[in-house]
This record gives sequence, C-alpha cells and structure tokens, in this order.
Amino acid sequence: MNAFRLRRRRGLGAAGLVIASVAVVHPASAAPAAGGTWTAAPTNPGVGQAFGLWLLTDGTVLSHGTALNNWVILTPDAKGSYVNGTWKAVASSVHARGGAQQHVLKDGRFFQAGGEYIDGPDCTTALCPTTEIYDPVANAWTPEATAPYDIGDTGSATLADGRILDSTRSGPQIQLYDPVTNKWTTLANSPLSSGDENSWASLQNGGVLAVGYQTDGAAIYNPATSTWTRTGPVPSGFNTGDTGGISQMFDGRVFVYGLAGKSYIYTPGATAADPGTWAAGPAMLNGDEAEDEFSDTLPNGMVWGGLVTATYGPGVVLQQFDPTTNMVSSATPPPDKGNPYPIGYVNLPNGQVMVTAADQNWIYTPPTQPLDAWRPTVISVVASSDGSYTLTGTQISGLINGADEGDDMTMAENYPIVWLTNEAGDVYYCRSFGFSNMMPSKGSAPETCQFTTPKNLPEGTYSLFVSAVGVQSKTPVTFMPGVGATVSADAGTSSTDASAPGDDAANGGDDAAPSGGESNSSSGSAGGDGTGAGPDAGGAGGAGGAGGAGAEPGTNASSGCGCHTAGDSSPRAPLAGLVFGVVFALSRRRMKKRRV
Repeated sequence: MNAFRLRRRRGLGAAGLVIASVAVVHPASAAPAAGGTWTAAPTNPGVGQAFGLWLLTDGTVLSHGTALNNWVILTPDAKGSYVNGTWKAVASSVHARGGAQQHVLKDGRFFQAGGEYIDGPDCTTALCPTTEIYDPVANAWTPEATAPYDIGDTGSATLADGRILDSTRSGPQIQLYDPVTNKWTTLANSPLSSGDENSWASLQNGGVLAVGYQTDGAAIYNPATSTWTRTGPVPSGFNTGDTGGISQMFDGRVFVYGLAGKSYIYTPGATAADPGTWAAGPAMLNGDEAEDEFSDTLPNGMVWGGLVTATYGPGVVLQQFDPTTNMVSSATPPPDKGNPYPIGYVNLPNGQVMVTAADQNWIYTPPTQPLDAWRPTVISVVASSDGSYTLTGTQISGLINGADEGDDMTMAENYPIVWLTNEAGDVYYCRSFGFSNMMPSKGSAPETCQFTTPKNLPEGTYSLFVSAVGVQSKTPVTFMPGVGATVSADAGTSSTDASAPGDDAANGGDDAAPSGGESNSSSGSAGGDGTGAGPDAGGAGGAGGAGGAGAEPGTNASSGCGCHTAGDSSPRAPLAGLVFGVVFALSRRRMKKRRV
C-alpha cells in the first residue's frame, strides 16, 4: 500500500508527538521543474513532511501529522502564500486509518471511512465499516453511522448532491452514505467482482467511472437511474494490478495506469447512460508502472504520476502526460534530499500544486496557465440576512477531480474556494459550503454555493475570486461586506488579470497552451517565495443543492473563515493522548493482501 511507503522508510516509532504551534518556515531556493519552479513548503514539525493532503473549503490544507490519527492544518499567510504559511495541530481522530477513503462534504466537513489498517493491524470486522467526520469549525472528530459492508482499499466517489457512493472488498455490493441524515442505504450491485483495489472518478457527464482490480475491467454508475453498466470493451491485455490513481482530464477523458508499461485512456459518452470507449495510451516511461501510486491533473492540464519499477518499490521517475499530444515525458521532481518522486498531491486555490516527497513537502508553480475555457465564472453574489452570501456561477465545481490514489486515498476537490483581496494585497479566504453540485461540470449551467467571510473582516471594498480544483476565475468582482458583489456583464471573459495571492500569478493570462513553452513565472519577485499563482479574476460560486450534505447557513455563518493569519484567533484543541504509529512500521508485503 503506497500510502505508507514514505512513513515506513522514515522509521516512525509507535507513538507520535503532540504538536503545539509551528513558526513560519522560510522557503529554500527554488529549482526548475519542466519549466516551472519548485519551492520548499513549511516543515511539518516532528515528521518533516505532511502526508495525505486535502484542501478544506476555507483554503487551508488538512494532513496527517506524526501518525495516522494525528492531524495538522496548513494556513496560508496574510498575503495568501502557502510557502510562508503555518502548520498547526488540530484534534486527533478516533482511529488511525490506513488505506481509508476521504471526502470533503457539502457542508465543509471532512469524511473518513473504513481502512485496510486501523490502529495498526488489519482492520477488524467491527472496525472496517466505521466512519468519522471532522468539523474544522468545531475542531472535533465524531464517530458517525456504521456502513452495511466492509470499507477499506475500496473505490468511492462523491455524487453531485454530496452523497458518497461506496463499494466493499467483500463483493460487488454498493452502499450509499447521506451526510445529511447520517444514514447508509444499499444499492444495486456493481458488475465488477468487488470494490477492492478499485479507483473511481466522478465524470463531467454526471456518471462515476469505476476501474476494477487487475483484469476486472471497468463500469459506469448512472446516478439518474441508480444503475451500473459495463463500459465499452477495454483494450486487449487490460490489467491495472493494484489500481493506482486515475486522472480525469479537462477534455473529459480519463488517464489510467496499467501494468507492464501500459496506459489506457477512457473517453466517456455524452451522458452517464453511454458506456463510453477505451483506447490504449502511450507506453509509460522506461516500461515502468504506477501500481498503487498517486496521480494528479495539474491546473495547466498536465497529468503527473510517480512511476516505479516494481509494485511498492521506490519512485524512479516523475512522468508527465500531455493530453494535447497524447505523449509522455519526464518532469523534474522537487530537489528533495530523500526520494524526490511525489507521493501525494493537492491543487491549491492559487494555481500551484503541493506535493509530498520523502523528506518534506514542496510547492510547484506550473510554467503554463489554464485555458480560459476551463475557468469558473461569476454570475451573481447576493448577501443573506444571516451574514452568509450566495454565489452563482458556472464551472465552479471544476472540470477535473484533482489528485487521486484510488483505493488508498481519495482527494477530489469538486467544490469552489472563495477569497477576497484588498488594495494592500491582503488575502482573506472565506469558508464555502452548501454546494449545489459536487461533480465536475462543463459549460454554462448555473451552479451555486454559500460562503461566509472571515471574522472581523475590515470594512471596505474587495476583489472577489473563486477557484475550482486550482483553476481560477478570470475577472475581479467588486465585493462589499454586507452588500454582496457587483458583477460586470463580461465577468470571466475579460483579459484583465488581478494580482494573485502569494506572489506571481501562475494562473493568470489568456488562453495559454497547456503544454510546452518557456516558464512565464519565476520563484517570486514581490513576495520572493515562489508561491506565485493566485487569483487573477472574479469568482463563481455555488449554493444549495438537493439531497446532499447540506449545512444550515447559520451554522457556518458565525464561524467565518479563520484562514487570514493576521488577527486569526481560532482555538486549537489539544490532541488526544494516544497516537497510533505502529502501522507505519508494518512491512510492505504485510500491508497488501495478496490475491490468488
């Protein structure tokens, strides 16, 4: 199980350390990476790197600290820089879950379920179906409803309405979790033999692609009819092994890693009822593979994945797939002192990508920008009497999913991040929730969300921006607290770019080609830390939505964001006493069940 290779090599002991607060760590010098730049991220105390990266709806990054039940949050600084951000410890989860699944919910909470390993050894019958939810506003974990079937090393995906579609290792059974009612229901079986070692992705056509274990093939779930069908025929010799992450691209296709140096590309149909088609992809670099590895579609359209020569082996090359040419090449990994090939990614709201390497985390500023056609746009921003705001826009749930590791970690980012900037360049991340759609959506269909501004936001006029899976809206929207926003008729299409949070705007500009070319962003000038990539235009949002994990607006309206470090007085709850670390010491072979 790739999720633990990095921890095992670092030799963590059975008990972790309690983290209090973390001072800002200044960036190391940047290094080139396929035309972009790498800059060192703040150090996670006690470990060096933070492993497992999830973007919360207030722009902060949630991650593991010294153990799988120990958690930390990275908050960007007052200028929106993640490179100059600060880690802090937050509440410990009830269990230490490895090979689990994670989803950001419609109300902004964080859901974690099951686990191949829980509290060290293989999960038990009693623990495998259990779930927990982290509330970042209350800084608390709570056990939630137990699933009907075993969860762990299994495929899952978030549906448009915020419910979680889930599978099980025990067979083809399918189960559905509703965070609003905190109840599980069972659905029709999948045509795959089981959900074990599956990688799933929610698609732009409203369906869910499930790629099965080894030669099991693939299937499509249609939420409109709650039915499964096999996809079109897979290529000859199709074998994904212990399926690694799969990456939906901006054009809607999905890149899938196979064994023996093979790759595959799935093209969905117009609707979820269409089985779609498969084609063989390019041969992977050096004949290597990505079994049980992480993958990410970057904001500029490139697909990255660290390859290995053998299952569970160390990374040997960072492969880049270019969807415009259907070719692969090698990308320069971060200058990490340990193994530099990323194990974990997250697309940041400012257009950068944060990764985990062996010794520390790194932040990558891509050399090229998203196409304007990929960007979210704003239609309106309306103030509510409870202090929240409703944002309406297009493509605010994004066109891609972001990073993925399939069965061992899920980290889709199909929700908008909203932030404000003032003339001084201060950045105030808001807390978004109540998403009308939590699946990728391409086109002009309106989507909505609600958001609250940070506590004690100074009076004044701001520029409002929105980001979806690292891709930012293009035109600034004038925003006034308590009033809402003024949206111009050409919002989202103007070539005017606003300044980015952090430093240089790696996500600005017009329709830049998503591949090739020279770097158009350096490691930073004004801020000098290479955090570049910030909002270049106004935001689109989303609100409301049927049947998902909706929250009462008043619940979040009083919480604010807490993401702007200046004057942030968010409380930190103490960590739980016992921290499980034994799972990190398990051998690689013991951490994967072998099939016969």
